[in-house]
Amino acid sequence: MTEQKSPFDFHSKHELAANFSLDELLTLTRQRNLQEWLAVNFYAGEARKVSAALNDELDDAQLKLLLCKVFDLPLESLSPADVKEISSLVDKNHRRELFVEQIPGDDRKIFFAETQGELVKALDADAQLIYLCGGEFRIPLHRGGVTYVGCDNALVDLDAEVDVDLDACEIVLRDVQVYLHHAINLRAEKSANVKVIDGSRTTLGEHPMLKEIFDILRGRKAFESPAYFTARAENRRGVAVGVALLDEKNFDFDAEQFNFSPRWDFEYISVLKDFAARKIFFATICPADAERLYDNERKLQIFADFTARDGKLTIAALYFDTKTLGRIAITVRDKFYVGSSSMSELGYGLDIITAYDNNSSADKTWWDFVDERRNDNNPSATIKNLSGLLGELLKRLNR
Repeated sequence: MTEQKSPFDFHSKHELAANFSLDELLTLTRQRNLQEWLAVNFYAGEARKVSAALNDELDDAQLKLLLCKVFDLPLESLSPADVKEISSLVDKNHRRELFVEQIPGDDRKIFFAETQGELVKALDADAQLIYLCGGEFRIPLHRGGVTYVGCDNALVDLDAEVDVDLDACEIVLRDVQVYLHHAINLRAEKSANVKVIDGSRTTLGEHPMLKEIFDILRGRKAFESPAYFTARAENRRGVAVGVALLDEKNFDFDAEQFNFSPRWDFEYISVLKDFAARKIFFATICPADAERLYDNERKLQIFADFTARDGKLTIAALYFDTKTLGRIAITVRDKFYVGSSSMSELGYGLDIITAYDNNSSADKTWWDFVDERRNDNNPSATIKNLSGLLGELLKRLNR
């Protein structure tokens, strides 16, 4: 049996780094054996740094970065995964240093928040200056004396139903987008570079049609002809049914499309529950326009036009209505779509097979094929049928 190597068999940082991988050094750090080894071998300063890092509850990526510095690890000794993880962390730390330089001479204690949870912790620590990094945040209006500075197009979600005076609240915003759920006035004279997004619209028409929409959601009336019901449904256009928060990480540069996960308005759940199931959503936008949209309107309302099918209301089209680029169509595809579309049209390259056989509809989904081969009275037959379907799929993928 191979003896387990011990760090105490080595007496210099160079020897230890040559015999232990970065992951192994991380494990020794978590077990506090590395700190003991550093102290025993007269690396007292390094031991204090590593101990302080553990006390600060740094994550694995942060500890790995520290270990690279402590042991002067050469780049070629790191795995590709470690290089990617550490590079991302270095970039993030560098960007934070640049953000801090935006307010020179400010002696307030600086906090950074990348999530709502981190924002809450910063406020619990009586923060007065908080950098909001890239995400979507809710800020407490009753908590004054705080300056929020946005980084990477941070968005503040404001759900107030009455006019808001940030100056009176002693709140300052800088370099953020603010999404307003309601048609209110926002006073922020002491703030700077605040881009307001109007999320208060219920419809795009001049006259709200919500009463008619909720009436038609019930379906065709007993004495109403299918043609009249369809006409009634198709008159319902430009209704806000949800929102989307754009993330730069979800922009496909090659396909020129923004992929996103909608947040639906539950008032339309009867229409959306089947329509939105197992779907992917994206908007085709060239990179230059995508950057403009992301810089000005990260959070957007989703509008729908309706039609009728089998006596029920359904979605005919989805789109954004933006100030930056005007109307942008939203493309919808099944996650497991079986059709002749190209991969770029599917958003995630899920063009599995063109058709299972010559008689199949080009609009069928993977789930349609599964349902056709399901036998609720004979589970064994179902398994056999699905095995055959999977075999056919694998053969076509390997062609």
